[in-house]
Amino acid sequence: MDWNGIGTTVARVAPLLGAALGGPVGAVAGAAGALLGSALGAAPEPASVAAALGDPQALVTLRELEVRERARLLDWQAEQLRAELDNTRDARAREVAPARAGHGGAWVTGLVALVVVAGFFGMLRAVLEHPSVSEPALLLLGSLGTAFGAVVNYYLGSSLGSFRKDELRSRAGEGAPR
Repeated sequence: MDWNGIGTTVARVAPLLGAALGGPVGAVAGAAGALLGSALGAAPEPASVAAALGDPQALVTLRELEVRERARLLDWQAEQLRAELDNTRDARAREVAPARAGHGGAWVTGLVALVVVAGFFGMLRAVLEHPSVSEPALLLLGSLGTAFGAVVNYYLGSSLGSFRKDELRSRAGEGAPR
């Protein structure tokens, strides 16, 4: 028996662990198998884990492991979202601080964003209007498209991050966002 076969059995009780065991990536299946073997008191080998699954108490152990690992995954996702939100907050603070201090350079970020947006749409129009476009023009359009995405993320990213944070909290069972 291999990890994929065990993954099908485990997925009935612990879907997250079953997906990891039955997944296409061997390293993930091996790590999940080692975790499963450790929880069941078996060697981290498919045959040993399969034998340990015959014990009725193993299903309870699997379910407890699933709940614990799901909580760890949600904590990790929440930490990633906090880091993204902190990054966005720091970027906003960097822009607001000079404006509050009366520094005249606070408009520079907005001007750069305006140039990138105008350049992207101007280049997009030029590429769409000319049937034979040179490769450098397409490369420039791709670069401006990436910069355009960064501008949109900078000015609108906090809303998306807040939405994802609220969604994660509601799935984690913490209730309404604070």
